[in-house]
Amino acid sequence: MSSIYQQGRRKEYAICEKLREEGFDIVQRSAGSHSKVDIFAIDTKGRRIRLIQSKRVIKENMKTINESLKTKIEQDMQYLNGLYDCSFIVM
Repeated sequence: MSSIYQQGRRKEYAICEKLREEGFDIVQRSAGSHSKVDIFAIDTKGRRIRLIQSKRVIKENMKTINESLKTKIEQDMQYLNGLYDCSFIVM
C-alpha cells in the first residue's frame, strides 16, 4: 500500500469521524472508486446529504498550494447543490 494512498485513507477516515460528530448517522467511504465522490454522508434527523471529494493537502510554508484545485472542483460540481430528489431502493 502506497504512502500517498495511506495518507488519503487517513484523511477520509478523519472526515468521516468529523461528519459523525456533526450528527451524520450514515457515513460511508467510497474506497478506491476514482469517482468524484469519496465520501457520502446522510443526517436522517437534519435531512442533510453531503457528497465529499477528499484531496490530499500539500503545505508549503504553511499555505496550501492546492486551493485553486479545490475551488475548481467545487465550481465544477456546484450544479449538484439543491438539484436532486432522493430515493432509497433495495435491489
